Amino acid sequence: MKSEKKEYQALILVGGLGTRLRPFTQTVPKPMVDIDGRPFLEFKIESLKRYGIKDFILCVGHLGHIVEEYFGDGKRLGINITYSYEREELLGTAGAIKNAEALIKGDFIATNGDTFLDVDLDKLLDFHKNHGSSFTMVVANASHPKTQELVEINSNEITSIHKRNTIEHENHLRSSLNPLVNAGLYVMDKEILNHIPLKKVSLEQEIFPKLTGKMKGFHHTGYLLDVADEGDWDEFKKDVRGGLIIPSISGYRKVIRSRAPVRITFGGGGTDLNPYDEEHGGVSINATINKYVFSSLQLRDDKKINIKSDIINVYGGFETHEESFDSIEEITINGGEESKLEIIKAAILEMSPGFGFDLYVRSEVPPRSGLGASASLCVSIIGVLNHLRKKNRMTKHEISETAFQIEEKRIKNKGGRQDQYAATFGGFNLCEFFGKDNVKINPIDIGKDHLLEIEKNLLIVSSGRRVKSAGEIHEEESKQKLHEDFHKIKRLHEIKDIAYDIEFNLRRGNLNKFGKLIREGWEKKKKFNPSITGTYIDALIEEAIANGALGVRLMGAGGGGYLLVYCKPDHEHKVRDTLNERGAKSMEFSFDFEGLRVWEVEEQ
Repeated sequence: MKSEKKEYQALILVGGLGTRLRPFTQTVPKPMVDIDGRPFLEFKIESLKRYGIKDFILCVGHLGHIVEEYFGDGKRLGINITYSYEREELLGTAGAIKNAEALIKGDFIATNGDTFLDVDLDKLLDFHKNHGSSFTMVVANASHPKTQELVEINSNEITSIHKRNTIEHENHLRSSLNPLVNAGLYVMDKEILNHIPLKKVSLEQEIFPKLTGKMKGFHHTGYLLDVADEGDWDEFKKDVRGGLIIPSISGYRKVIRSRAPVRITFGGGGTDLNPYDEEHGGVSINATINKYVFSSLQLRDDKKINIKSDIINVYGGFETHEESFDSIEEITINGGEESKLEIIKAAILEMSPGFGFDLYVRSEVPPRSGLGASASLCVSIIGVLNHLRKKNRMTKHEISETAFQIEEKRIKNKGGRQDQYAATFGGFNLCEFFGKDNVKINPIDIGKDHLLEIEKNLLIVSSGRRVKSAGEIHEEESKQKLHEDFHKIKRLHEIKDIAYDIEFNLRRGNLNKFGKLIREGWEKKKKFNPSITGTYIDALIEEAIANGALGVRLMGAGGGGYLLVYCKPDHEHKVRDTLNERGAKSMEFSFDFEGLRVWEVEEQ
């Protein structure tokens, strides 16, 4: 039989003067400052109520009657509220808790009234119980470590609290990569009150030092804002309006959307793989087109994560795949073909958001197309999650590299880096790879008229879905030790040289030569690994050349997917019709020059 969940009271400290927020706090207590028609304190109460907290004690002092007039007994909010007044003088954070002792029934949660955090209360209370702690402090990563008191923690035990402007604080700041701070929320056994005298006492300055070594620390990595001045209030208002703060009561429900384009490759593919890139330097000439992977994310009040994806099947229709998780900790990577959502889940785990959300993903190209769709998928998801970061937002290089690492490390999908960087940066680029994350993106300056000419003469034609993934093909190449064979390495050198020639001719508008170099590069790639083509693909290429194509190559790792066909001027329609008769349909497209885009819309 499942044991009954223990009920906790929540005690909120609401008695401060709020001097740094004057003139706003001359007529109302700081936690009662208005946020779009609701006091800050209501958001605080609602954040605790979500976890089943029904019994609240509000410790009030300065203008406390205004708090009671607004909230009353709490029934309007479906809770019970009692008040503990500091009538003679303000008693400090510890003194205010001691003053409420008669109202406290047992173990309780205590929290500052001017701090908002979206801590998972169920996990916090389980942590408190499982560690047999009489006092648990929520700690979080420091946002301004030089000016904040720092908390030192070892094996979940708080060992030191370092006050500002001390040698200990300075030394800890030097030695800690991720300094922690007190997040202003605690779980206490009632017996802790025996350590607090009934007088003016500071919890932080006088009680914590006595409890060092007896307190446990629960690390919170989600949202935290300690509201101290007008700038903090403005930030909180912005977050409310951005849908970050309990959207169901704030009324603000924004949808974050992103799109990441897929790429086409003109030359150099395969030289961006390890170990060639690290030993010799790799290069790729690619461009992005207006076929995208879209992501839409909407925040939830809880920590639940719902994923839904529409994936194009071989018949051109969509297959819908869905998974739901009560929290991010439930997400696992299974591998293999059983789950169609592995990359999505891997991207979520890598970004490690501290909030719940509904995520919808849709791609305009099918899997295994040779257009780098898996990388675009990864970049698109990183885009929406990165947008919701309040600090330490990723640069384009960091987004690209993170997407590569997700596929390489989490999914075990061996490949190069060109797809991820192309999807993020967009446009025509010469991408140079010097090993690991040493990647240089060189935009290719092509005249407008030449761009229009390339777009007119270029076809993207489906030769059918690849049987094997790009990762599987690259893994086979690795097992065959192709990158250790002198003659094979020579082929890669030639592929790289042709890529630089392609870039040279693109800049100068020598488009006939550009087309012929595409074909030359493909012939070299077949010599590197003959298994990347087949009878049907070779037949399509021969038909295209016979009907006016200057250059044809299969994109991606090979074995199927889309063909890139550059035609003689005014021959593209003949080539298209000929290939269509052989079952290879062309894709309508135009070039994309924006790369990853992220935007917000209000829920309709």
